[in-house]
Amino acid sequence: MAPLDSVLWQEQVVLPELEDPQRPFDPDTRVDVVVVGAGYAGLGAAIEIAKADRSVLVLEKERIGWGAHSRNGGMAIPELKAGPETLKRRYGELGLRMHREVNEAFDHLESRIVADQIDCNYERTGQLYLAHSPRAVPYIRALASEHAALGEPVRFVEREALADEIGSESFYGGVVYERTGALHPAKLHDALLRKALDDGAQVRDRCPALTISPRPGGNGFRVETSKGAVIASHVIVATNAYTDGVLPTLRRRVLPIGSYIIATERLSPELASELSPRNRMFVDAKNLLFYWRLTPDNRLLFGGRRTLGQTSLADAGEYLSASMRKIHPQLRDVEVTHRWGGKVAMTLDRMPHVGKIDGLWYVAGCNGSGVALNTWLGHRLGLMVLGQAGPPSFAELRHRPIPAHSLRRAYLPVVGKWFEWQDRP
Repeated sequence: MAPLDSVLWQEQVVLPELEDPQRPFDPDTRVDVVVVGAGYAGLGAAIEIAKADRSVLVLEKERIGWGAHSRNGGMAIPELKAGPETLKRRYGELGLRMHREVNEAFDHLESRIVADQIDCNYERTGQLYLAHSPRAVPYIRALASEHAALGEPVRFVEREALADEIGSESFYGGVVYERTGALHPAKLHDALLRKALDDGAQVRDRCPALTISPRPGGNGFRVETSKGAVIASHVIVATNAYTDGVLPTLRRRVLPIGSYIIATERLSPELASELSPRNRMFVDAKNLLFYWRLTPDNRLLFGGRRTLGQTSLADAGEYLSASMRKIHPQLRDVEVTHRWGGKVAMTLDRMPHVGKIDGLWYVAGCNGSGVALNTWLGHRLGLMVLGQAGPPSFAELRHRPIPAHSLRRAYLPVVGKWFEWQDRP
């Protein structure tokens, strides 16, 4: 039996063997592109570069398969943290283009799963976005109308009809988004990793990039790693919430926020069907939201956060367990078998960003919705480096630094308390 503090998804995947992480690089190793970060975005970029017969080296600080790509809820959702009308009001025509592109990202992921025959338990389940209080109903009703006006398969569900969608009496209405899907995130990552390797990419794990320096005359970059130096014509930084001092300018533009998940023991088919009659994915409308779904092996996975400040995995797990059982009293005697945490990358404007900083290509800021979006942004960034595609609309956004970033541990709990007050019933 697995220990309680373990990641369910990671237990269910056997990753390929990589090169010996202790082997140093040959002196003056040269490649066309170094990619820092072996998540969805980094591997998405590496695949395109390798397919074009360019040499590409992917550096991963941790062991392969450790990061957010195998710790998330496995929800592929074409969403930004603003509805279509808000995007249009804030950004004009750019906002509508960004909305179209996030849908393009979802289509790209579905197409890749089919084309590459990726076995990641993908299913177009639909998502139910739930009003946690009567005050949230007008907001989600308006959101449904905005999406429906664009011809999207979205519908509002009145409270009295929610029993057809969810086995809970805790909510006051909901919105069904049909164009969403559930998958096994670690299996998706494993497939992208194997595709990159098959196409000729080199991948080295437990090999952090320590410094990245421009070479004299603008002749590429020197990347110092824990196993020696590598010379590259281009560098892509795709570290998202795990961005560290290797690119300080980017680090100041991203807030790493903890997110936690628990998973129950396997449920009977009858209980699973009672909880989720249509096998939907669920998300509520709070700032400090909950997200939950059934897994391919019929467990209930339940995620969220209580605070924006630091917390222990034990405290987070207890909070999630109590919250899950409050929403679904049917689970009061069901055992929680796994709990784990990770980080999501938040930006000041709650939007993803892609472009160049200090001559380095980067993608960052999934804001908790990166399964489809980061995979596509990595793919697009790879094509940009090759000169085969222009930048996505997100590149037109100004990526502002987080105010008082170094003091975030002091002020984030205060922001969290404000969110809690807004989230009150």
